[in-house]
Amino acid sequence: RRWDRDVIPALVRPYMAYIRLSQRGQSRTDPPPIKCSCNCRGVLKQVTAVYMDHLEYIKLQICPCAPAPLQLVQRGLFPCSPVYPALAVSLEMLEFVSTLFLHLAPNETAWSDALTTFLARRGHVFEAQDSLRRRFASALGQFQILVRIVNAEVDKQIVIARREI
Repeated sequence: RRWDRDVIPALVRPYMAYIRLSQRGQSRTDPPPIKCSCNCRGVLKQVTAVYMDHLEYIKLQICPCAPAPLQLVQRGLFPCSPVYPALAVSLEMLEFVSTLFLHLAPNETAWSDALTTFLARRGHVFEAQDSLRRRFASALGQFQILVRIVNAEVDKQIVIARREI
């Protein structure tokens, strides 16, 4: 419920901004820090970022006005859980896998196993055997919901703009 009620709606505009940047050939992996307006200390959280060819460890200062999902999307990543994610997946990888699964039978287990093996051969090892598969499947499913909502919003704005012409 938290994904549907809080997280996905809050990620629509940041994801649209990410798309705009990436279509211009720009990417922002290290966005400017979000200024805390609630004067709390927040929680320092280390997140493992999964890219196609490597893992990266990033630290986030999480608080109510700077939630982890927002900070991650601004860095080109998608969280595997809605509040305090330990793992995030590259938006580019999720876009690639979503496209791949349109042309092949969807198989998150095979994809996760192949990626785990590929990264392990490059010295990047996950701590738990099933660590990536479950979290990747969760991130992929929520990412695909976000993409559908963004596409619907874009379609709606196009209809509005055509009416105004």
